[in-house]
Amino acid sequence: MRIIPGLIAALVAVPALAQTAPPGPPASAPQGNIEERARRQLGVPGERERQDALMTGDTDILLLRRTPLFTLTASGEVSYTSNAALSPTDAREDGIGEASVGIAIGSRIGGKVDVFASAAMVGVRYFETPGLDYNAFSGAIGARASLGRLNVTATYQPSVVWSRDFGRRQLTSHRFRLGAALPFRLRGLTLEPELHGERAITAPGFYSAWSGGGSLTISRALGRRTPVFLYAHVGYDRRSFDDYFAAFVGTRRLDDSLSAGAGIVWRPRNWGELRASYAFGRNWSTSDVNGFIAHSGTLGLTATLRF
Repeated sequence: MRIIPGLIAALVAVPALAQTAPPGPPASAPQGNIEERARRQLGVPGERERQDALMTGDTDILLLRRTPLFTLTASGEVSYTSNAALSPTDAREDGIGEASVGIAIGSRIGGKVDVFASAAMVGVRYFETPGLDYNAFSGAIGARASLGRLNVTATYQPSVVWSRDFGRRQLTSHRFRLGAALPFRLRGLTLEPELHGERAITAPGFYSAWSGGGSLTISRALGRRTPVFLYAHVGYDRRSFDDYFAAFVGTRRLDDSLSAGAGIVWRPRNWGELRASYAFGRNWSTSDVNGFIAHSGTLGLTATLRF
């Protein structure tokens, strides 16, 4: 178990070292809304296993089954998007390739609380707009527990985003997230309403914000013996950005984000999954350069080794 403290130290140290690099450009630079794109594409590592539990119907989350000590993952996906830079005025269609490798470590305390740490490297490449390419380190440290039927997860997620050649740091962020979900069954469907709050601290400071929101995910297995699952989700978030943004545009930035999507997942073995999905995103903002509408479709493959 000495490895867990070492990984935690590494997750904290890497973003701290990155702070010594010069700050990245604001959202209007050629990187095109880098914070929003990275936040959506990197996701929240601590949420993935919760989503797995929902998709497979194992909504008693992780406390009724053994938690693997180590999990190694490798994934690749190809996406189409109607708005590559998430721009309100220049919505260019593009294809996106994304590949990642990662490791996660988990343990259970007192038979009631799962603690975890993870780290991953991600590369994102745009087919027609190479100026949007980036590489990123993303990690997570957190804990989750069940309070009756309520599942509670607390996560700290550091991440660092570099340019394609690692020559320039575009963004460093620290996200602190607390979420609560209440899964239940209804006529063969698994439903999970969820509420969450988050604090993001970033460099450059354009993107530091408080946020809160909620989501609803619905899933269903296509037969008891068929490892194919259908799902749909809808979510809403409101973000209030710090006063640093007002110094540039004369008004405080407030965003309202709506997301929705649906997909199908095939899990032939415990080693991984194949998936196809559609997603819609709409962002309203008091900042004219940060509102957008985007549609996307994704095909992906994930391989997982647990031991």
